[in-house]
Amino acid sequence: MLLLLAACSTDPTKSSSMFGKPDWAKDTSGPTFSTQVPTGQALVGPDGRCTADPASGAEIVAGGIALDMSECDVVRRAGPVDNVEIGTTPRGERTAALTYMRGERPGIYRFVNGRLASIERGPEPPPPPKPEKPQKKKPAKKGPPKDQPVAAVQ
Repeated sequence: MLLLLAACSTDPTKSSSMFGKPDWAKDTSGPTFSTQVPTGQALVGPDGRCTADPASGAEIVAGGIALDMSECDVVRRAGPVDNVEIGTTPRGERTAALTYMRGERPGIYRFVNGRLASIERGPEPPPPPKPEKPQKKKPAKKGPPKDQPVAAVQ
């Protein structure tokens, strides 16, 4: 009976935290990268470098690569690009395909309007060669002693 009275005494117009996420499960850090359409500064040029800082390219930032990242965010994390293809869609949207043939994350990264839209996994690097095991020497076959003549069979 007490439970029924307690349920009736709450105001249903106010949001109740009973059915919401607990505080420990809420993301308070905010986005780690911008979700806006990138400007020309966050785009990659035909040479595979960010247009905002063409001198950079050797610095690789640690971290993963996720969808909706800007072109420059991916280049900063994956390193120098092997091939760049820049174009437009029939709707006039900028497209870019960055190809990485080597490195930690080989593959083709496709962008639409400056944001990562898809990732195609590249070929896996060949496994390192296995070390060769030393071959065991075979014991010599026992035959007649060298100082005794071999008897001829008649």
